[in-house]
Amino acid sequence: MTPTKRYRLRARFNLAFQGVVALLIVVFCLGPLYWVFATSFKQMGSEYLIPPEIWPSRPTLQAYRTILGWSGGASGGQMEGGALGGGEITASPHLNFVEPIRNSLIVSTCVTVVALSVSALAAYAIARLRFRWRIQSLMILWLGGLMPAVMVIAPTFMLLRRLDLLRTLLAMILPNIGYNVPLSTWLLAVYFSQLPWELEDAAKVDGHRPLGIFWKVILPLAAPGMFSAGVFAFLGSWGEFIVASVVTMGVEEVRTVPVAIMNMSFEYRYQWTWVSAAIVVSVGLMVLLALACQRWVTQGLTAGSVKY
Repeated sequence: MTPTKRYRLRARFNLAFQGVVALLIVVFCLGPLYWVFATSFKQMGSEYLIPPEIWPSRPTLQAYRTILGWSGGASGGQMEGGALGGGEITASPHLNFVEPIRNSLIVSTCVTVVALSVSALAAYAIARLRFRWRIQSLMILWLGGLMPAVMVIAPTFMLLRRLDLLRTLLAMILPNIGYNVPLSTWLLAVYFSQLPWELEDAAKVDGHRPLGIFWKVILPLAAPGMFSAGVFAFLGSWGEFIVASVVTMGVEEVRTVPVAIMNMSFEYRYQWTWVSAAIVVSVGLMVLLALACQRWVTQGLTAGSVKY
C-alpha cells in the first residue's frame, strides 16, 4: 500500500471514528430528553409496556391537558387505565401546573430585573472607573459566585426564618439575586470594557456626571450585553431547586416549577406521562426563550471575548 493510500485510509478511519463518537454523545445527551418527550404523549399505563414503545402507537395530549387543568376528567376524581395496565387512579383536584409556572415567571422576572440593576452598577464601576483593587474586587466577587448553593443553604434558611420570609416568593427571589449577581457582573464588566472611551470623555465635556454617563451613554450601548446577562439570570433562577425546595416548606401556593415536578413525581409516582409532560412544558419554555434570544445572547457574549 502506497503512503498516499495509507494516508487516505487513515483519514477516513479518523473521520468515521469521530462521527461514531459524536453520535454516541448526541444519543447520550438527547436520548433521555427524547424518551421524556415521547412518554408525555403516551396513554396512561402504556409507558409500562414490554417491550417499550419507542414512539407511542396512539399519541395523545391527555397528559398535557391534565397538568394544565384543561381536562375535566383529571380534576374530577377517577381515570381509567391504571399505572400497571388496569384498575382506577384517583387524580387530585389540585393537579394544576399553571400555578408553579406563574410562580417561576414571577421569581425569574424579579431576579433578572434586580440582579441586572445591581450588576450593571457594579460592572460599570469596575470597568470604567479608575480605583485601586478594581480587578481584585471582580475576582473576589467571582469567587463568591463559585460557591455552590448547598454550602450556604443552612445560613440562608436561618436568615429567611428570622426575617419571617419562609413560605413566600420573596424567600426565593432574594437568594437567587445573590446567586446571579457575580456572573452578571462579570459578563457586563467585560462588555463595558469594550465600549469606546471617547464617548465617555465627550459626555464628561458636556457636563455629565458618572451616574448620568452610565444611564445615558453606557446602558444604551450595552443593550446586547445586558440582554445576554439577563437571559442567564432568568434561566438560572427558573431552574433553581435547592433553595426553592427548602424555603417553600411544602406550601403549594408558592411552589416553583422544579419543586412542583418533584412533588408530582412523589405524589403520582406511577403516572410518568404526567411527570414527563410537566418536564416538557418546563424545558420547552426555556428552549423557546433561548432560541428567540439566541442572536442577542451570542452578540453579547462574543463582544467582550477579545480582551478585558
